[in-house]
Amino acid sequence: MIKSFFGRFKKEKNSGHLAIRRQTDFDKKLVFALSKSRMPTFSQLKYLPRYLARSEKFVLLGLFIVLLLGLGFWGVKFSLEKMEKVPDYGGEYVEGLVGAPQYVNPILAQTNDVDMDLSRLVFSGLFKYDSAQVLVSDLAERYEISEDKRVYTIFLKDNLTWHDGEKLTAADVVFTASLIKDPLFRSPLYSGFRGVTVEKVDDRTLKFILNESYAPFLGMLTFGILPEHLWYNIPAQSANLAEYNIKPVGSGPFKFKSLTKDKNGSIKIYTLVVNDNFYDKKPYLEKLIFKFYPDYDSALAALQNQNIEAISFLPEETEESLQSKKFTKYFLSLPQYTAIFFDQKNNEFLKDAAVRKALALAIDKNKIVNEALGGKGEAVDGPILPGYVGHSPDIKKIAFDQGFAKDNLEKAGYKLAEGEPFRKKGDKVLKIVLTTVDRPEYNKVADLIKTSWEAIGVQVELSIVPSIRIQREIIRPRAYESLMLGTILGFDPDPYPFWHSSQVEDPGLNLSLYANRNVDKLLEEARQTDNPEERAKKYLEFQNILADDIPAIFLYSPRYTYVVSALVFGIDVARISVPSDRFAGISNWYKETKRQWK
Repeated sequence: MIKSFFGRFKKEKNSGHLAIRRQTDFDKKLVFALSKSRMPTFSQLKYLPRYLARSEKFVLLGLFIVLLLGLGFWGVKFSLEKMEKVPDYGGEYVEGLVGAPQYVNPILAQTNDVDMDLSRLVFSGLFKYDSAQVLVSDLAERYEISEDKRVYTIFLKDNLTWHDGEKLTAADVVFTASLIKDPLFRSPLYSGFRGVTVEKVDDRTLKFILNESYAPFLGMLTFGILPEHLWYNIPAQSANLAEYNIKPVGSGPFKFKSLTKDKNGSIKIYTLVVNDNFYDKKPYLEKLIFKFYPDYDSALAALQNQNIEAISFLPEETEESLQSKKFTKYFLSLPQYTAIFFDQKNNEFLKDAAVRKALALAIDKNKIVNEALGGKGEAVDGPILPGYVGHSPDIKKIAFDQGFAKDNLEKAGYKLAEGEPFRKKGDKVLKIVLTTVDRPEYNKVADLIKTSWEAIGVQVELSIVPSIRIQREIIRPRAYESLMLGTILGFDPDPYPFWHSSQVEDPGLNLSLYANRNVDKLLEEARQTDNPEERAKKYLEFQNILADDIPAIFLYSPRYTYVVSALVFGIDVARISVPSDRFAGISNWYKETKRQWK
């Protein structure tokens, strides 16, 4: 093309220059100095379009576009080969929680999932479970265990600080342990630390001294530590009223920023920001915002409307309604079972073993799993789940048999008069109140149980309680006849807190108020051995005693579904011991990215 252009001119020698044949006023200015070069200069090329045909202009434009595309392609290819996308700091994460915070306090939080979630982010323990559920050091740098396995010496990391800048020392750990051991503080952790002495050696060293060995003791040292300088002058009996329960100061990866209440005084929004002075890996996310909802339907609606970008738990029955590529579902393994706990003191009929057995015989657990959970769960017959020490397919089971259930009631004197829907013993109708939490899953299960029990002549009244009230109004005062609730066992599924007679009163977790000396002895002995076979044998015997006494009916183990926006990356968790464990690797979560050389 360039050659064609210059072919239109006739060369004439004039002091080493070419003169243009066509002598117009404009053309006279076009004198190409080719004494040293045969190619035009850049200043001369600007006149090129005036001498190109239309078709030649299009060809030249096409070549220029191809050149740009080629350069762009090779530039992108080079960038992809030599650079990589990596997490960057910044961004905020918004999650919806069902319920409301009451005690963002690591030694009071165990009975409220919301409190556990927030405490996990704000506070640090001596140890923690990572995203693979492996026990690793947190505040502790290292530890030593005596030969008799009764003395645990813990050495703290250096330069630990609280969110307010004060130094964290062994004195804070000893102080926190003293609060747990104080019965007036009413910590759910109280029973686990009875008989444990805690001593400060120096600012970075302390000792836990046990009356007797307890194999999984290190796993108990994951509780969050409280700052002594803020809590020391707060009386134990009024600790639940302290402002630090809602506006906490901890040493974890995130710190309290603000909260927003509605006109009724209920907390609706809770904001945490990154702790820039965190002793471990600094989280990528800059801010965490939690919004609270009264039920899962409201939380799910907020998720679908993009008011939040995650929901702490997605009930199985609502999973099909959330089919969007905007979200990622994480199906987490959680050691949890749902059961019906009997409080025999509040219903005289439940004191009769024949009634309890009939109620157990009347329930079709597989039907519950299929209809209420959509098949996404597993029927269970005892308090120790598959995969954990003590689980055995050989434990005694109560098979579904409504005919046998009716016979049991008939023989025990509970008669069903002709034309009457419910049985009577004397002039008293056989009636039971079943209490549960207001959740779609539990509502469906409760309806199925009501139908099953009424089919054998038992009158059933359902009491559905909002989740925000269940702990304070029902569980703590043991104000129920039969309570259907999920129980989370934790990493080491020690049945002691749930079935030992010492745990019948709040803050104990023995919801059936069950007391059996043989069971107490088995649970105590199982805690003291680190021999898995011996421990499993004692747990098998313990479960068989429960099957005979029927203080509760074990129903099913659900699947835990966690839903998060597809724009949140770095979540790597498959197994959790409690719901708050989903945050185990939160320092690796990110939304912002950048490119860097490989």
